[in-house]
Amino acid sequence: MDKQSKQRLVIDHLRREDAQERIMQKIQKGRAEATVTISRAAELFDLSENRLRDWEEHGFLSPQRPTGPKGRRLYTPGELDKLAIIRELIDAGYGPSDIPPDVDKIFHSLLSANDQHMLTELFDPTLSHIEKSDTLVVDQRLGKVRNELFLRFYAARALRLALMIICEGLPDTTAALILPLHGRGAGQIVQSMDDISSVGEAIIGWLGRSHSSQLLLTTLPAFQYSTDYRVLPLATMREDHLEEEPCDGTLLLLDRRANPLTLSTEAVELIHRLLTPLYEDVELLRVYLGQGMRDVVDPATDFSSSANYYDVILNGFMDMVIRLGGKLGQENRWRFSCCLLPKDLQLPPSQRSLVIRAQSTHAPYKLGLTVITPEKYAYSPSIRALQSGHIVYLPRVLPSDTSIAFYDLEGPLRSAIAVPVGGEEGLAIAVLYVTACEQYAFQESDLRVLRLVARMVEEVLRTYQVRQQAAQHLSDILRRPDLVDTFFENFLSEKDFIQDVEKLLSNVHVHTNERKQIVRDTPSGEEAHTGSGAEEQVISFISVAIDKESSLANKYGDRITRNLTREVGLRIQEQLRTYFKEYPYCQLYHIYAGHFYIILKNISLDVARTCAERLRQGLIGSYKLDALRASTHQPRRPDSMLELPHITVRLGVTSYSYEKIEEIFSKYPVENAPVAVRSVITSGLAVSLDRGRDEGGNVVISWDIGVSGFIHWSSLK
Repeated sequence: MDKQSKQRLVIDHLRREDAQERIMQKIQKGRAEATVTISRAAELFDLSENRLRDWEEHGFLSPQRPTGPKGRRLYTPGELDKLAIIRELIDAGYGPSDIPPDVDKIFHSLLSANDQHMLTELFDPTLSHIEKSDTLVVDQRLGKVRNELFLRFYAARALRLALMIICEGLPDTTAALILPLHGRGAGQIVQSMDDISSVGEAIIGWLGRSHSSQLLLTTLPAFQYSTDYRVLPLATMREDHLEEEPCDGTLLLLDRRANPLTLSTEAVELIHRLLTPLYEDVELLRVYLGQGMRDVVDPATDFSSSANYYDVILNGFMDMVIRLGGKLGQENRWRFSCCLLPKDLQLPPSQRSLVIRAQSTHAPYKLGLTVITPEKYAYSPSIRALQSGHIVYLPRVLPSDTSIAFYDLEGPLRSAIAVPVGGEEGLAIAVLYVTACEQYAFQESDLRVLRLVARMVEEVLRTYQVRQQAAQHLSDILRRPDLVDTFFENFLSEKDFIQDVEKLLSNVHVHTNERKQIVRDTPSGEEAHTGSGAEEQVISFISVAIDKESSLANKYGDRITRNLTREVGLRIQEQLRTYFKEYPYCQLYHIYAGHFYIILKNISLDVARTCAERLRQGLIGSYKLDALRASTHQPRRPDSMLELPHITVRLGVTSYSYEKIEEIFSKYPVENAPVAVRSVITSGLAVSLDRGRDEGGNVVISWDIGVSGFIHWSSLK
């Protein structure tokens, strides 16, 4: 009888209820009574110590030896479970050569959901100790969470991407993938929603209309309104009609109102490859997604640091790449994989070195220490993939091939591939590098798998980056809670403008009323003195906006346009110090984008117009700025300076006498008047800039009392 036939007989025996019952009794006895020495393990299962040693040599058992290879053997509860299964098969007449090494996994896959839950309740097989999660000390608990992190992350992302592939031609629909945990057999396909609960325990990946996704484990995939959905097998189909038989029991749910589904063979093959590890790790997923205490982990590894960090998720993805590559006999098709990140993002892409930040288990490098430089390894596949944004595939690699940076470490290898990460809409942010011991090891279907893994790695890296940015410069919040963009900390803000204008208006109202009271109290024929002397009783405003700002943003990008705004503001400040140094109250405010406001207290409309024209002339011209600088925390870099020529601005000028302000004040309740008048002022400034834009820019638009409207003041000079 061949080996496969014997294994089928073993599986048939383990399916028997009486055999499962006897094994469960032995497992409970072992867990209740076991000390973990070899003598006690032999006694519990009525075996000799020599027999246990023999089974260890055959690979059936893997006892721990904490003190070294010569130390005494210590058996974990997981090993005792395996002994209970082996004991049952020996009693049933099977020999050691008939028993597969992974017999414990086979047994667990055959158990009912209730028995699975009972085993989980007795002992968590992912731990090397018996304590439950909520009784673990903190460092043990953190270790457990890290062990769970990658598989939970991968399961959620793999299911989401699979559903996105399915729904790409079905906008605004709801969809789900159901993975039965009792097995992958295609013979158990559900034909209608009425039978969906027969699936039993399952993992469900859910995609909503907003493309938000959920991942859950359920013992019964039932729905309150089952008629809202239709169920299909995961198989090649055209408009809901199968063109090939499904290869397993994976189910697809769609909103019943969604258009008929068409899935290509390539799409189905890719999705199956993504989901295969989930079926293979059913036992772990039952633990990781089941009920109970769930710790929250938000990893945000800082790869810009010089520390050699081991990131659980990224290294898990590198091991997953090898798994997804499949097997050739008993060996992996692909030898090892690495994730390389640019070392210095401040340099141009052509000068960026790559550092290995994650790798699969048998990769030969040292994390954070192995560096590939463009100066020394310009023809490295990873360097070329980073710089080109293209996949670089070497189907045949010879020992003399100089493009492999470290052939002595990587060999033997016959083919290699480098896949850019995040290069679809811009510069790549990393490279996925995979090698193989055979030639032509990467086919088109493999490229699809690697591209999807690269998308998941991109999500990890960008998530880390966002989390790091959210935690930077927190002291700025303590120092200036009102300031968000520190790039404009040299200027007052719109919030300051609102407060200052309303305060000025309130003071004007008080001043005017006091003056009226003095006039009323002054005897007839006597001169009333208000203490203001020859000072103008007026408040003027100038608004400034960069011309053609949208065109500049389209041409140079948002960051350069933002940096230009700051340079324009600094030049306005410089000119104000020159033109208005004799005036005690002159304030500049950055309002938004390329817009600024200036308050000029006790400066007449005519003087404000003249100063606005001087400003216009002084702001015209070229501006030099650092194209890469994002905040004031970064220094200026001479090699990234950019000159923008022919920049122009438009300006608006308005002015309000105290009497006019008081006239507007009188139209509103006293408590609301400052807000209402300030709204009138800001509206006038906005209208003047709009008028200047309509005039083509590079103008001064001013309110004119004579015509009670805005005029192109520069053209009258």
